[in-house]
Amino acid sequence: MKKKYLLPALFALFSPLALAHPGHIGSHGFESGFIHPLTGLDHLSVMLGVGMLAALVGGKAKFRMPLAFVAVMIIGGALGVSGLVVPGVETGIAISVVAMGVMLCSGAHLSEKAILALVMGFALFHGMAHGMEMPMDSQAFWYFSGFVLATAMLHVTGIFLAQLIAACSSNRRVMRVTGAVMAVFGGSLMLS
Repeated sequence: MKKKYLLPALFALFSPLALAHPGHIGSHGFESGFIHPLTGLDHLSVMLGVGMLAALVGGKAKFRMPLAFVAVMIIGGALGVSGLVVPGVETGIAISVVAMGVMLCSGAHLSEKAILALVMGFALFHGMAHGMEMPMDSQAFWYFSGFVLATAMLHVTGIFLAQLIAACSSNRRVMRVTGAVMAVFGGSLMLS
């Protein structure tokens, strides 16, 4: 086997364990939904990454990417609640962490449409994971609203961080290191 295929083959051998979100506040309501995306490093890193990537691409993408992510995540959440979930949701989430890191590290050299399509794919997996874990009771709407708001806030924070990094003299290096750390973290999710 060629060396370039060795690492992907090793990744494929391991089934990622859910890095499910520890530390929820209660089990219902807005607060629990809001905290949910903040307590899983996989979700947190991708949601910040979407904002950073949107700022890096610039122009209308600065708004399109976060809005598209939130919209598709809501659809994914509805699918997760209904039980219509594609296999390998946790693997898809781990891949999204790696891909987001690679795109940030490389400076987002793909077309805006390709990046938007990837971001929307990531959102579907993240939404499904949130929907599968959502409590089905009278507080479900508030829980759902909480994780949607937290996601949007993380995107805005990512945009702000990217703009802050761009203001630094070594902005390219900082963004590359951020992306590399994210990609390595995603790879570790696939191996765990």
